[in-house]
Amino acid sequence: MVVRVRVRVTSSEGEVVTVALANSGYEAEEPEVVVPTRVAERLGLYPRLPANSEVREYRGVGGGVVNTFLVRGLVSVSVLAGEREVGPVAATVVITPGEDEVILSDKLMDALGIVLLRPGEGLWRLADEELVRKSERPEKW
Repeated sequence: MVVRVRVRVTSSEGEVVTVALANSGYEAEEPEVVVPTRVAERLGLYPRLPANSEVREYRGVGGGVVNTFLVRGLVSVSVLAGEREVGPVAATVVITPGEDEVILSDKLMDALGIVLLRPGEGLWRLADEELVRKSERPEKW
């Protein structure tokens, strides 16, 4: 099992509440959120990309390379933990064709206060509390 959390991803064109994979192995220089194309469509970011979009190559776990679309400054992310909402945090969106889950980078997890306790058991907490939370079920796009 891994840790998945409920999040709200918001742009000026839309909002998506979904489950995201909290991936400490996704190293980024700034808060980033990977979104499948269907999520990007609901946010109004795809297939017509905003003017400030960049094409980037990302290397996956198996070493494969995929072209992604980076969009900066147009999205915020909040974590929804039971009765609590933490955020929003501004994040760079990485639209990834072929991906089927929303994925949070290490820097975005830090900014949202997500602390992985026992990832193999799906246990996590928010940085400012002691309550141990359980992973959400995956939501595929």
